[in-house]
Amino acid sequence: MRTRRRAGCLALVLVSLAACGDQGALVEVVTTDVPRVSDRPRVTDVPRVVDVPSVAMDAGVPDSGDDLTPDLTPDGAAPMMDAEPVAPTTGATLRVTATSLNLRSGVGTTHPILTELPCGTRVTVVGGPTSGWWNIRTGTFTGWASGAYLIADAAFDSAVCGGVATTDAGTAPTPGTPPEVAQMFTLARSAVGYSYYWGHGSWGTDGRNPGSCSGSCPGCTHTGIYGADCSGFVAKAWQIPTASPVTADRHPYSTYNFVNSTTHWSRVNRTTLRPGDALTYNTNGAGHMVLFESGADPWGNLWLFEARGCATGIVHNLRTVGTNYIAIRREGL
Repeated sequence: MRTRRRAGCLALVLVSLAACGDQGALVEVVTTDVPRVSDRPRVTDVPRVVDVPSVAMDAGVPDSGDDLTPDLTPDGAAPMMDAEPVAPTTGATLRVTATSLNLRSGVGTTHPILTELPCGTRVTVVGGPTSGWWNIRTGTFTGWASGAYLIADAAFDSAVCGGVATTDAGTAPTPGTPPEVAQMFTLARSAVGYSYYWGHGSWGTDGRNPGSCSGSCPGCTHTGIYGADCSGFVAKAWQIPTASPVTADRHPYSTYNFVNSTTHWSRVNRTTLRPGDALTYNTNGAGHMVLFESGADPWGNLWLFEARGCATGIVHNLRTVGTNYIAIRREGL
């Protein structure tokens, strides 16, 4: 693996280089222990991603190194087919044509993300359009999304999604889910829409006061009392090291801990991934982690909960994660 560090910013180089945002002299660092390309599982039929991800840092506990949190999802990738005008009829069914479309709490990209809608998701029109955005409902979520990536259900062609199976956003545990795991998802779902907060782990119980994050972490600026970074979010959803209210701000572990110790969890083979497990990595102080909800292929598209980055906050989304992520399972499951 090669990483490039600019002044005050670190970016991972995996398959292509991501631009670092701030200016400074380039320093090239060569790292080791990267899986050989020939050893990586082959993933097929993954929808194309239009935008190159930016990155933001996620806090680590003292002397544990920093986590690197990808800040990946735009408000929809470029449409892969021409969207016909949608009649402004309340109750009409539309389909998502973007690879991943953000559903926000208000009109415009400054509003918190409630969830992310994969290509092909069916949504119901509640109102709009307002400045090109539609008020829509899917599952238990109601919010606003850009109309440029919505098309009438009758005009939708499944080829737009590249052959990947489509689904509506998951909102309830699969029948037979252990109660401990169902509780994790209840806590995780209540966090969706709250802000990314570097080095913290808390959120409200009513969806109010989500807070906001701006800039590039760890030099980012946060307003409000609630929010979490990736490791703080998973620790709270997992209720470790002990049970605590979601409103209590705690950040007991970083991704360094989750990768390099087995305090309240253990490493499992990724092929045996189960709902409630986490996927994480940490390399030279850079890392990220997500909470796995569902998905038949552990190397393909997965439903995840995660504190994704400063620009996106805590989200529920369908996406793939890299082959460098390991699977871990909380004790007692």
